Amino acid sequence: MRRVASEFELGSRQGLVWTEPKRFPWLVVLLPTLVGLPALWLGISAALEGARSDGAWYFGLPLLIVGIAMVAAAGYFLFLALRRRQAQVWVGHYQHGIVREVAGQVPEAYTWDELDGIRRSSTRVTNGITGVTTHELWIDPREGAEITVTDAYKGVARFIEELDENFTRVRLPQDRDRLKAGERIDFFGAHLDPTGVGYLGHRLGWHEVERVAVEHGWLEIHRHGERKPWARLPVAAVQNLSVFLALATTMRQEAVAKRPRPNDPA
Repeated sequence: MRRVASEFELGSRQGLVWTEPKRFPWLVVLLPTLVGLPALWLGISAALEGARSDGAWYFGLPLLIVGIAMVAAAGYFLFLALRRRQAQVWVGHYQHGIVREVAGQVPEAYTWDELDGIRRSSTRVTNGITGVTTHELWIDPREGAEITVTDAYKGVARFIEELDENFTRVRLPQDRDRLKAGERIDFFGAHLDPTGVGYLGHRLGWHEVERVAVEHGWLEIHRHGERKPWARLPVAAVQNLSVFLALATTMRQEAVAKRPRPNDPA
């Protein structure tokens, strides 16, 4: 990773997460095998001996059934273990981009400008007594496959926060300039333009927006005078959420500042 980051001039590394491949389940494969093979051998021997002496091969049938079942179970567990076994993966973020490396493969490197954006999600799961928060991050390169970072990676929560800060620091000024130039900016599930905010076919002018905030994993856009949110979207459906929130807050504040006051002369 260090060599590739240096070649792409990504600067110093700011954070790193990696997966820990699950250990091979030797016990659940070897134990049925060690029991099944002797049982199968004894069953075959008993069947052959019974057929030779009494013409009743079926005396070995119970051992044959046990042996076949145990060997089949060992084969099934071996198949599952090999199918689910995954290579170790490292994802690092740097001053000017990210690098992803899969064990045995050439690392992928992207500068911040080579990314369409990032999406993130934190979900609180509870059983009524205890709870845990799950984390997911999706990184979308303009060219290449999506990179997903989940709780399978060590230190994922801090990594996502720091990567989001670095990415936002770069993308926010760029998108702010685009807004000032009159462009519409799409954030996957929502969009902003100089005159308002929208999603799907709906749109709300900045002078109508009271508040834009994230509540319990949902992006909520509130209209003046209404108790329920005008729009409510899962945060995972909004690309570059931190950039979206910063720009929406600024545009709403500017609209409020331009709004005529009751005492202002006509």
